[in-house]
Amino acid sequence: MSEPTTTPAASTAEDRAIDALTRILDSAISPQMLEAQQLILRRLATAGDLFPSRVPAPLNITQVGGYLNLIQDDAVMRAQVLASTLGVAGPNPTPGFDPVLPPLYLTARVNDRPAGGAQAAIPVSVQVRSDLAAAFDAVRAALHAQGATLPVLSAVRPLPPAGIGVPAPDDLLPYLGRVLELVPSTALVDPATDALALGQEGGAGPQTLVARVLDPAAPDAGSVPEAAWSLWDCDATACTQVTVTGRFVRLAPVLEGAGWYAPPPGAPTSSSDAGAWYRFTNTTGLVAGVSRFGDELALMWSAGQIAASSVREKVAAVWDGTAFVEA
Repeated sequence: MSEPTTTPAASTAEDRAIDALTRILDSAISPQMLEAQQLILRRLATAGDLFPSRVPAPLNITQVGGYLNLIQDDAVMRAQVLASTLGVAGPNPTPGFDPVLPPLYLTARVNDRPAGGAQAAIPVSVQVRSDLAAAFDAVRAALHAQGATLPVLSAVRPLPPAGIGVPAPDDLLPYLGRVLELVPSTALVDPATDALALGQEGGAGPQTLVARVLDPAAPDAGSVPEAAWSLWDCDATACTQVTVTGRFVRLAPVLEGAGWYAPPPGAPTSSSDAGAWYRFTNTTGLVAGVSRFGDELALMWSAGQIAASSVREKVAAVWDGTAFVEA
């Protein structure tokens, strides 16, 4: 006589439904399903029943009420307990996750990587603050229209981690996405071919940062006049000026139109002491005596990210018109 067929425990209706849901989520590609995946993972990470309860199961409604009274001051936890008891989805976001995201974010842009010896050092992409991205795009579009490029090293720095004996940095603007650094090796190496150059038009006047016209077929390249420039050529011990005739776009006026400023560059003395000609800052919107560093940080970074960084020591610093200083 044949043995009766038994249904494995894993094939109950509830388990079969969970298995089907798991297979659907595993093959999800739509944004909505991917969001559901993240929500389920978050709920698993904070679920209270991953470990057996140490409290006996309540025997009546009075004991249930007693448990709820213990957590009456935590509205979110009460909602989670009730949801778990009823077997329904609890409040979202779940405890342990920051429900408030910063209003600003970092957006990626494909970087300019002109051909030459410095190309290998130029990042493929660069991240820019979302509220400064449109102005950044406008700057690059204007330069591209004239046949020039803007090789960027960085437009924001990640928050430095906190640690015992690790002091907070003094220069705080880079962590707010307010410092634009160009790639240093794109200038002062070979003035005849470098994408960027530093020098004086006609061999006189102030030191000027310029971008070479690399695409003479660009729509506005014809508006850039050809001129003789005395450009700096530097090595490890000294810098000399050489005369180069070509078309160069002055970078300062273009960047200033988008809020990026730099003090007039000085003459470099060597490749290791070339000055800060490649660094521009954007302080638009900062009000001296009013703008707090902590408030500016919170526009870009979450509370958890700030708390885990050494810059947390400077959240009370106030903008003085030049830098954030202790109040």
